Amino acid sequence: MSYTFDGLNKLIILDPGVTAFSVSDLYSRWKDWVQLSDNAKYEIAFDTSVGGDPLGNGLLLGAYYFITNGWLIRPQEAAHTLDITGNLFPIPDTAQIFAPTLGNFNVSIRSQFSSLTQQASPEQIAQQVWETDLSPAQTLDTAGDTVKKAKQNSAAAAALSA
Repeated sequence: MSYTFDGLNKLIILDPGVTAFSVSDLYSRWKDWVQLSDNAKYEIAFDTSVGGDPLGNGLLLGAYYFITNGWLIRPQEAAHTLDITGNLFPIPDTAQIFAPTLGNFNVSIRSQFSSLTQQASPEQIAQQVWETDLSPAQTLDTAGDTVKKAKQNSAAAAALSA
């Protein structure tokens, strides 16, 4: 993904060919840009982000990003649909997020965000897989049992052949 950050004009310009991006990637690339040279002298583009905080039982708070200080995202100079994945909101909530293209191009913006405030942690997903009931398909009860028994059978076969 390629973005050009123009701190003087408070623009995040999507490079030619960019027709989709994730908000988390954009935020990460902005943080990288701020650390380069003297880019920290410009007003910040993202005031805050929230997410990843534990909610208990292996659930994590979903990620939200907030663009601020008049920064705008300008799509590439071409007619296209721009697909955005992730939760991006302006501060203040009445502010614009996107700047028009310089040329006369029609750009449709399709945002795929979630109003859900939680997501499963990798540990929770692993636990669910491990405990999945496989009895309808096999004689074994869970995915965990299947793996354990397969490992035991493999170890027993190796011991017999040694």
